[in-house]
Amino acid sequence: MSQSPLPERHVLTLHTTLGSDPVELKCSTLYYPVSCARDGLTLVFTHGLASHKEQYDPTITRLLSHAQTRATIRDIWVLDLPNHGQAALLNRPVLDARKAAGKAMCTTKDFALYLRAFLSTPSLESSTVVGIAHSGSCTLWVFALTSMPPSLTPFALIMVEPTLMFPSLTPTDPRSIHGAANVRGSLAKRDRWTDREALTRWLVGGKGVWRKWDKRVLSGYVRHGFEEANESDLGTGKKKSYVTPTLRKDEESPLYACTSHTVEPESLGRACRAVEEAGRGVHVIWADFEEFVSEAAKKEILDAAEHRVVSQRTIKGAGHLTEFGDALVEILNEIVNGSENTKAKM
Repeated sequence: MSQSPLPERHVLTLHTTLGSDPVELKCSTLYYPVSCARDGLTLVFTHGLASHKEQYDPTITRLLSHAQTRATIRDIWVLDLPNHGQAALLNRPVLDARKAAGKAMCTTKDFALYLRAFLSTPSLESSTVVGIAHSGSCTLWVFALTSMPPSLTPFALIMVEPTLMFPSLTPTDPRSIHGAANVRGSLAKRDRWTDREALTRWLVGGKGVWRKWDKRVLSGYVRHGFEEANESDLGTGKKKSYVTPTLRKDEESPLYACTSHTVEPESLGRACRAVEEAGRGVHVIWADFEEFVSEAAKKEILDAAEHRVVSQRTIKGAGHLTEFGDALVEILNEIVNGSENTKAKM
């Protein structure tokens, strides 16, 4: 068995916009050069809100342990959203300058333009792209596809637990309830620890989902989703260090608002048609536990997609934020290798 390639760290400069302002943002990526196959697939992973690109490394390592899959894939890119992970550190001067000027935080539509700028880079020229998105980042692909030329349209799109919403969303829908709770909760939550060891103890010691995570995923989150910062002690004047999320609370909160993930049903339908015409179409993977996306919400999403979703699966025992493990890897293998069952039932 060939050894899986180690990821390379690349930083790309993207010319995009925040609001209506042209900006230059850094895009921190992991790049896996898998094979020399000129006609191989290029996988592009985008992470969920408040996460980071390294979360996918255990999944990618297991995915590339399959010889057939390695032969199918040319390369893999994994992106940090612009105010998440390492990208947040690189873009902090731009982000903080906008705050000081009283301008809006990054929105999901800003993220979509950032994604489109990435797909337009020379690094992906002539690539056969398969997009793989989790949770809130599924919205970015749909937004991006509404104005994406055929040359950039992905060959396939795999959405894991998409949190897509529509103008008809009711206040009693679980997505409305959880979204509103996250808007409030992200502002109220703790965001300082003395060091990474204290942070790790706090994450695994409570009732949160983190204690269920794969150890490598948890370790990556602590290392890459947080940074060390300093402030002056008012009493002594000495610098005091602490650990805090790379995604600031005031930047995170508005990303959970329902309006941030609301798309017109017609837009989702057009996006699915475009990807279907480009290659293998759109695939959806659901979590077993309906923590965020209810059965009614799934039906609503599939209806808006004009039932053009090529396949859908449910991962048993998984929740919206739990680590999907080998089950996700097997599903990705099937889709990447073109062996999925058309219109597969859950």
